[in-house]
Amino acid sequence: MISKNKTTMLCILVLMLSFTNLNAAKKRGAYATKNIVGQDYYLSKCSSCHGEGSRGGNMASIREWKELFSKNAFELKDLHIDDEETVNVLKYFNSDDFQKQKNDLLDFLQEFAYDSENIPTCN
Repeated sequence: MISKNKTTMLCILVLMLSFTNLNAAKKRGAYATKNIVGQDYYLSKCSSCHGEGSRGGNMASIREWKELFSKNAFELKDLHIDDEETVNVLKYFNSDDFQKQKNDLLDFLQEFAYDSENIPTCN
């Protein structure tokens, strides 16, 4: 039979281990984005034409993405003028939503730029 002290110590140990596991950080995959917010913006506004984020970001270098988003995204707008969905794309680029989202979106695209350290996955 287990003594009362041993039972108490065992219960305390089990509780401590349980709380330790609850607070453990979840590991992220090697190619997980650091910018979940920017990813959400990309997926809702860009992925229908440009594909998943790692593929979309891979269209330009980190510096090129910065250039495309500079000057109120003038070059980015210019690249989309002849698209089939020009009206919707330009409406988004000229919206308050884009003004609020563009920094997170730029960070996300630069994270997967072809010269970044993140290698796109084959999903």
